[in-house]
Amino acid sequence: MKQQLQWFAKGAVMGIADAVPGVSGGTMALITGIYERLIAALAALRLDTARQAWSGDWAGAWQRIDGAFLLSLGLGILLSLFSTLSLMHFLLAQAPQLVWAFFAGLIVASLVVLMRRHRWQPIDALLMALGTIIAAGIALSTSLQLAPTPFWLVVGGALAISAMLLPGVSGSFILLLLGIYPAVVQAVSDVDVMTIAWVALGCLVGLLAFSRLLNALLARWHDRVLGFMLGFVLGALIKVWPWQANGEWLRPQSYSLLTGNPAWLSGCLIVALLGVAAVFVLTRKTRI
Repeated sequence: MKQQLQWFAKGAVMGIADAVPGVSGGTMALITGIYERLIAALAALRLDTARQAWSGDWAGAWQRIDGAFLLSLGLGILLSLFSTLSLMHFLLAQAPQLVWAFFAGLIVASLVVLMRRHRWQPIDALLMALGTIIAAGIALSTSLQLAPTPFWLVVGGALAISAMLLPGVSGSFILLLLGIYPAVVQAVSDVDVMTIAWVALGCLVGLLAFSRLLNALLARWHDRVLGFMLGFVLGALIKVWPWQANGEWLRPQSYSLLTGNPAWLSGCLIVALLGVAAVFVLTRKTRI
């Protein structure tokens, strides 16, 4: 039971991260040491596993997909995501600097820990640079304004869940880029079952397809793939700079002058340090 509670807690951390556009639950999975296990378990959700369960070998199928791990983690993700989505939306409207500062501290500390533990080869530096460029390009992309039709909700769900599996890329931010994030948040708030169902269908399709690809890549080029993913984590820092306005990244003083809102520099430093502390709590006694 203790192990299941730990998995649930790690899932809750992933869910909270995924509730914030620009922050990745995949990063949380990576720093808490469950990333590769998660990808392997998701990749086992295949047709032959379903046939195995259908033939009566439920125990074998459950073990094959690492069912206890997936269930505990999934419950943590879903409960924290749905319970904090509205709260995060409120905090981003009222005190965005503090939210971004917390996650900036968390991501910087995560990157330091992960880079120290990585088994570096010369090619990894190039792969990390490539990952950084791609992640930064995504972060700097201009948002579209797609209508929340069933087709785009399915596509958005598939792309968002695929992004959630990558450290440094936020599923919520992908929805924001597509212009359907507000519709999804409103659907959750209003318990709009149809909208949620279309997004869930897209998530299912993306999850089954992308997890198998990632699992195959990790099995063949483990350290190279992780080096590339470190670049994604680094590139994500662009999106969590605390003082942003009108698509610009500003100094604290310029932010106050431009927006008329307080920069809360001291508060941002404090919550950034809390983010750093959170990483060392999450990684304590954890092998990545």
